[in-house]
Amino acid sequence: MKTIALLSFLAFFFVSCKKEAAKPQLAFSNNISEGTANANGEYTITGHISSPVRLDKVTLTKEGQTSPFLVDETTAKNKNEYDFSYLVAGITVNTYVIIDAFDQGGGKVTYRFLIKI
Repeated sequence: MKTIALLSFLAFFFVSCKKEAAKPQLAFSNNISEGTANANGEYTITGHISSPVRLDKVTLTKEGQTSPFLVDETTAKNKNEYDFSYLVAGITVNTYVIIDAFDQGGGKVTYRFLIKI
């Protein structure tokens, strides 16, 4: 009887434990999260996104702004592995770019990338 009660408890415990959904992971090229803009105020941010759930979109926003300047809903969509390359232009002062990667399961991960002048 004790064995049945113990097995029932263990089964209930493992079924009722909610696992945290894995979120997308982003790695910048060479594991460097900053770069220097060229003389024209441009910099290309490159890296790789890996996600256990297919991606929905990637957005880039300059820190302090409310809306993204780039929304990638095409090349990133439906991929679990995605090498990205995004050109950021108009850099006139040191600027943090916020990169948000969204998956189709509602997961989101946010990274910051510093572009220096």
